[in-house]
Amino acid sequence: MHLEEGLPNEGVIPAKTIMKKIEDAEKISSTLIGGGEKALLKMKSQLSQYLIKSIEYEEKKAICGESRNSYYDATAMCLKEDYYSGLGSQMHAAYNTQILVSNGFIVTYYVSQDRTDARTLAPTLDQFFQWYGIYPKRVCADAGYGSVNNYEYCEQKGIQAFIKYTAWNGEKTGRNPATYEYIDTQTIRCLGGRVGERIQCPEGYYSKADYAFFLVKSCAKCDFEGYCKRFLKSKSKRSRIFEIQPRWVQLKQQARDRLLSPEGIEIRVNRSCQVEGAFGVIKQNMDYKRFRRRSMGRVTVEFALTCLGMNIRKYLRFAMSGVLPFYWVAPESLKAETFKTPSAKRIKNRMEKKRKLQPNEIAKKGYRRND
Repeated sequence: MHLEEGLPNEGVIPAKTIMKKIEDAEKISSTLIGGGEKALLKMKSQLSQYLIKSIEYEEKKAICGESRNSYYDATAMCLKEDYYSGLGSQMHAAYNTQILVSNGFIVTYYVSQDRTDARTLAPTLDQFFQWYGIYPKRVCADAGYGSVNNYEYCEQKGIQAFIKYTAWNGEKTGRNPATYEYIDTQTIRCLGGRVGERIQCPEGYYSKADYAFFLVKSCAKCDFEGYCKRFLKSKSKRSRIFEIQPRWVQLKQQARDRLLSPEGIEIRVNRSCQVEGAFGVIKQNMDYKRFRRRSMGRVTVEFALTCLGMNIRKYLRFAMSGVLPFYWVAPESLKAETFKTPSAKRIKNRMEKKRKLQPNEIAKKGYRRND
């Protein structure tokens, strides 16, 4: 009956096209097809089923959007409240929310589907620039944002980056100190105080454009030898080759020096009480622990209104009490902070300490219950 004319070669047939075919089928006489009235009714019934299915596909496509291939608009991730029930065992649909806080007030928000915070810093700062026409002079963030891209981004935009890196806590407490200090393009100093010089790519190593190799000799009788070589396959050699990325190490050490300065201490104290405090007010005081809507657009608007509500609450509280927002300023007598001096003895004892076997490991080793 020529109903196949005008159909797309691939993909789902649009519902409007099927509706037009149904209208054309109504004009067909049962005498023109084999099987008569029964065959015609069957054809119309099939077209109606196709129409219902096409509408269903179009609805799903509208919900899903062009850039995704599933209904999971949010990202599956393990939330903080699930840490104690088994990391990674409780996956939930969630959005990644970011805020910039100044004097306790939220000045910028950003909602994304990223599983990590590292890729959200630049979009959040770009949002700030779009609203205010300038970038903030200083930014303080925790170790989740410490990456080469974020450090370089802040450097390009003229922002002082007071951003921690992954190994910050271990280096600060002395439990996991850095194994070397980058001095210049040709020199490093290892944890034991020995100087390492830059060398060409040694045999057995891959040469990379942005990496450099440094050789530290005379590792014998070094108190930190076991800690320094803990990840090496061969620990018997009396020298150590460090393969490092100079640009990353340089940016990380610059961030470390900023964080340890009096200005870094001041902004770290304010971040811990203001940024974390803002999230605390939203989650606990306002009892806002989950989104009520779906899709990025609706969720973004919902989070924006929530942040606005928190700012209004805080403004009214300050206005009624007559108190200005509090920002802690470091006293002039405050000195720069230093990392705790690592103890080779403590590190060695901790490394040699026998790890307590887990129940599944005991079962694998075949220990009896009494053992």
